[in-house]
Amino acid sequence: MKYLLSFCLLLFSSFGFALDGQEWPDIQEGIVSVKIKEPPQKVGYTVGDKSKRHIEVTVKKPFVLIKESFPIPGYERKYRGQDLGIVLEEMDYKLKDNTTTTTLILDLTYQIFTNNVVTKPGFLPAEYFRLLNPKDPKKIVFKYRIPEYQIAISPLSIFGAVKIEEDMSPLRGLFLIDESNPKKLIKISGTLAIVSILGLLYIFSQYAWLPKTRGIFAKTHRVINKMQANPSSIKKAITDIHHAFDLISCKTLFKENIQALYLKNPTFENVNDEIQEFFKLSNLVFFNTSNKKFDHEIILKWLKTFSRHCRDCERKLIVDKTSRIVGIAK
Repeated sequence: MKYLLSFCLLLFSSFGFALDGQEWPDIQEGIVSVKIKEPPQKVGYTVGDKSKRHIEVTVKKPFVLIKESFPIPGYERKYRGQDLGIVLEEMDYKLKDNTTTTTLILDLTYQIFTNNVVTKPGFLPAEYFRLLNPKDPKKIVFKYRIPEYQIAISPLSIFGAVKIEEDMSPLRGLFLIDESNPKKLIKISGTLAIVSILGLLYIFSQYAWLPKTRGIFAKTHRVINKMQANPSSIKKAITDIHHAFDLISCKTLFKENIQALYLKNPTFENVNDEIQEFFKLSNLVFFNTSNKKFDHEIILKWLKTFSRHCRDCERKLIVDKTSRIVGIAK
């Protein structure tokens, strides 16, 4: 008798959908609790659309859920003898077991396969779960019902004349257009356009600005800064600085007519002591009659610093007094 009862239970579990779920007795209250997260959209569905439900069913022990009663993907329900038109396309489930309860977590995905010329009601079908108490000698099977969720299925096209003022359902809500992607595209395009225009202006202005990187002493300092300490480099650096002074003052500049430089750019007066020292150094290097040996490392280092100060003056920047070096020409 015991084996016969077990076989019957297995038979009912395997072919549970052959029986109407309502034929099983309801489980008593307090044994099962459920949490349902319904889809946010209730209206506007049409053929091919999908809708999802998240269900958590918690069962107190010793009752257990019969797995064969879980929803079956691809099984189309009927309503009053006709196909419902909504099919369970996918089911993902997970069981969590602890000492007092068992929780079934279900993610159900339904797809709509029906359409009509007018909007008609539909619903995500009710689900029936079967439970039993393994310790019960009678092995009575109970059911628990997850209620259906009503939705509205819309036609693919409007049938007949529709007055929009008579079709303002409060369930529909506002139809908002997602503007995030277009706004992002406009910002990116605008930024690229501005950068391109600035680049073209920078190129066609012969790099003379941003921020005066093509100044006379800016180029001279870059050249001198790359030189190695040797007699030919020292002479070339001094010659390049002389040439830069001549270009700025628009005449050949000597120690005697240094005011011509200050008239063109008064900022050079801030390094007047260094300029005077430079002319002394130039005279010493090019017209040395005592065959005195120079420390080329120290001289080149001074010329690099001096050319940088001249570059700053060319840009009308105030040179830091603590960085000025004099007394090189001895």
